[in-house]
Amino acid sequence: MESVNIQDTMGALFVGALVTMTLYGITTLQTYIYYMSFPKDGILMKCLVAFIWILDTLHVILMCHSLHYYLITEFGNLIAHTEGTWSLVASIGINVIIALIVQSFFTQRIHTISPANKKWWISGIIGFTVVVHFAFGMETVVLIFIKKKFSRLKEIRMVAALPFGVFVVLSDVFIALALCILLHSNRSDFEDTNSLINKLIVYAINRCLLTVAMTIVEVVVFVVVPNSFYSFAIDFVIGKLYANSLLAALNARKSLGNENERRNDSRSTELSTSFQLASAVADSEAPTSHIRVRSRARWEEGSVDGEAIDLDVLDSKERGNTSVSVL
Repeated sequence: MESVNIQDTMGALFVGALVTMTLYGITTLQTYIYYMSFPKDGILMKCLVAFIWILDTLHVILMCHSLHYYLITEFGNLIAHTEGTWSLVASIGINVIIALIVQSFFTQRIHTISPANKKWWISGIIGFTVVVHFAFGMETVVLIFIKKKFSRLKEIRMVAALPFGVFVVLSDVFIALALCILLHSNRSDFEDTNSLINKLIVYAINRCLLTVAMTIVEVVVFVVVPNSFYSFAIDFVIGKLYANSLLAALNARKSLGNENERRNDSRSTELSTSFQLASAVADSEAPTSHIRVRSRARWEEGSVDGEAIDLDVLDSKERGNTSVSVL
């Protein structure tokens, strides 16, 4: 019979579950905040948020079942502690699906705000890494279920687990890189616009850093100590990070909008043009933020008489105006 280190198995799983339940509480809170803050969002967006929360809840149920199995049902059965129960393996599959949905969402937003002559190249490359990440993820889930014993997981390191981790990192890095480049390309001479863009770039980088760092740690742990539960404990947390990254991006529209309104009120006496900033994480029915920037060209021509003009950022390229997109 294989030796079992309780600290490396049940201890790791238990700590991972505690952290995961904390993050699940944050997911639920963010979901509530979203529905209270954006009642006018489109039905598809509302359904997406609900689906993410349902998947996250299902993951918690599966995680709790696996904990009950190892700590209660099979308490003292060391043989059971050397094998993966179905709920533990299924929880990994749920996280892979959540990651696919979140990454696909950001990829679609990138496609929307990319220049017309480059959008298919940009979204195509990112989409490829996302799909491959999902494929290797599901392959890993299936192989873990087939191998069953944790001592055999080293057999799938090179054919599934390692490629899975590599494409998770690639897809997240490509998404963050594309967002940063697209946002930076919209920088202007105006402080208000640049301040907003800087915040959005920070959001994009932070989202990437969290998921990439956790993924790298998970892959390294899986490769180095495949017989432990440390990698499963880390995987519990990763799914919550993806869910919260999407919800945080959606809910950030409110704080950004409020900040821009305060700036607008404090500068209402300046000659300015009000550019409407459509959120890249919301549909056309969602509330939009406004930022006021001085229109130098029109001021020099003497054609600005103090009124504000609203321009839809999604149509601005056809109108020949400068625009900024909000994540």
